[in-house]
Amino acid sequence: MVLVRHTDGRSRPRAVRGHGGGGGRHGARGPAGPRRPLGAWAAALVRALVLLAWAGAAPNPAQAQAPTEGRPQSCRIGVNVEDLYDIDTAADTFGALLWVWTLCPTAELDPLADVAFPTASAISLGELGSVDTSGAGHYRYRRVQGTFRHDYDVTRYPFDRHRVVIPIDETREGASVVVFEADTAGSFLTPDILQKRHEWRVSDFAIATSVSEEAQTYGLPNVETSRYARAEASFTLTRTGLLTFLKLTTGVFAAAFIALMSFFYDPRDAQGFGRRLGLLVGALFGVLINMRTADTVIGDTGRLTLVTEIHLAALALIVALAVLALRDWWRFESALPLAYPNWTELAVTGGLFALVTAGLMARAAWGG
Repeated sequence: MVLVRHTDGRSRPRAVRGHGGGGGRHGARGPAGPRRPLGAWAAALVRALVLLAWAGAAPNPAQAQAPTEGRPQSCRIGVNVEDLYDIDTAADTFGALLWVWTLCPTAELDPLADVAFPTASAISLGELGSVDTSGAGHYRYRRVQGTFRHDYDVTRYPFDRHRVVIPIDETREGASVVVFEADTAGSFLTPDILQKRHEWRVSDFAIATSVSEEAQTYGLPNVETSRYARAEASFTLTRTGLLTFLKLTTGVFAAAFIALMSFFYDPRDAQGFGRRLGLLVGALFGVLINMRTADTVIGDTGRLTLVTEIHLAALALIVALAVLALRDWWRFESALPLAYPNWTELAVTGGLFALVTAGLMARAAWGG
């Protein structure tokens, strides 16, 4: 039952709910509701505290993913060297045909789309291809053909060996987003290379990964260095052909032999000295021209190569023979006795030249 109580006009009327059943007096105010016991309020408070503690201890999804998002993702990279050609030690270049592939965890990572070859003089990048791996990753591949630079050290030519490296750089995302992992098991040299290169033997293929770090920032604000993922495909070139070496040195050995023939000019002849000196001058020019040709063919004029050393030995021989010819002329003019032909001096000078050249070649062949 609901009663309306008036209060002296000081406020609005208010309704007073009485007991729904009989037994109470009309006009008596009923209670506002059942009172909870103190234990129920304590239990509710404990439950609220437990929920708050659990909410504070539960990891925030954004905070939990932050360290993962801060680390770069890894893409596996592999290389197949299908062919090598135009190995030019004079120009410090070689041609290569490569197949490069990557296996990334997501399709958003595509390092082959912005790949660079720092040592390439001329490069031709084929179209990007992909293969469905049925959820094993995002697989992309590319055909690359170009001319690459390498500083050949031909000091020991023709017994030279060269460790050739082809660097491959990712140039867009940077090492903070993606890094490379070497596919050592899948990378390889095509076996036909060993048969195509008659003058060279190719071996010891390897692939390694690193991070290329440069001091320059390329204008990027708030960075100290530029860091990019790098892969390096490397192999060893060992020269096996000697034909070119023989062609380059046959002339100098012939000039040295002709110079030794000066011993057979009679020093007691009045014109013998002039003829002897003319023969030596001709041999000298022959050695100089041959040395220039050798430098043009094998290059590396800034280093003292085996071929250069052989030419210098021949020049020293010619100079020594010219000194002996001058001595014989002086002895002839002084009416002193002369030996003709002087077999001892011929054997000593010729043998010394042979020993020096043999020693130089042995040192180069065995890595001295």
